[in-house]
Amino acid sequence: SCEACLPMKTFAQSLFILVITLLSPRLICAQSSTPPPLGLLRLKSEAKPGDSAPLVAEKFSVDGLSASGTTGANKAKSGNNAAIDYITLDAYKQWSRPLRGSAKDLVYASFLVLGSQTTIIDVGGARLGITASPVPGSLQLMFDDSTTGTLLWKSLNLHVEPGKYGGKALAALPMLTVALDPAAGVWHLYSGSRLLADHLPLLAGKGNDRQFTVTAGTEGAWICGLVQSDENPLYEDANFNGVDDAFEKQQFGGTVLPATATLPDRQQLAQQWKAAQRTKAPAALFLNRPLPDGR
Repeated sequence: SCEACLPMKTFAQSLFILVITLLSPRLICAQSSTPPPLGLLRLKSEAKPGDSAPLVAEKFSVDGLSASGTTGANKAKSGNNAAIDYITLDAYKQWSRPLRGSAKDLVYASFLVLGSQTTIIDVGGARLGITASPVPGSLQLMFDDSTTGTLLWKSLNLHVEPGKYGGKALAALPMLTVALDPAAGVWHLYSGSRLLADHLPLLAGKGNDRQFTVTAGTEGAWICGLVQSDENPLYEDANFNGVDDAFEKQQFGGTVLPATATLPDRQQLAQQWKAAQRTKAPAALFLNRPLPDGR
């Protein structure tokens, strides 16, 4: 009878609800396992306890990597992972994008670039270059310290052995973030989530140049991602000294260094932060990136 079927129906419904309840967290985890753009820690949709608060959507933008109207630039997809869009630049050609904000606004530009020798990356008055390295078979990343207007390259002690990408010898740089403070005339550089250099002077006469520009070197360049943000996309840094606020609060009893602190005090704290990151590995960034030919 129908009455006899009721217990079975109730049991089946209860079992179905139980299965869905158990699986739901796993489904949610699977859906949220996609890495954020360029693996940036504060671009995750949700934060774990103790993590920096995620940036709201209005605070950042992910570039669509268009090649339209740029001579020598082409849009492509990675052969080993069709989910990776990138721009290929022919030798000595340029690809450029305007930076967020107005002339004196803080801005962070995070990017993944594969470059050949003599590739130059300009970010609103901060200039990086890929040159020959003293390490055999490698290229190195340098920065332009020509505050007087005369070209002066200095090493960042970051050396990369080139691989073959599309038949070209390109150095696959780590994901880099340039943080600009035009009002103070300084910039910071991060390699992944590690502070690589801090309080570098912006180039003379370049403070109002709100452009991100890649000029390809001898064998071209690939641009595999560009994210711009109004705040630090790696960790909270309210006073813009390059240091994780959580680390500062440990050093200063729950407070951070005042934004009006002197440059030597800011630089000293940044050195302490870099030393701390050398003794304890900084947070890893997980991102999709092209693989060399044949892999």
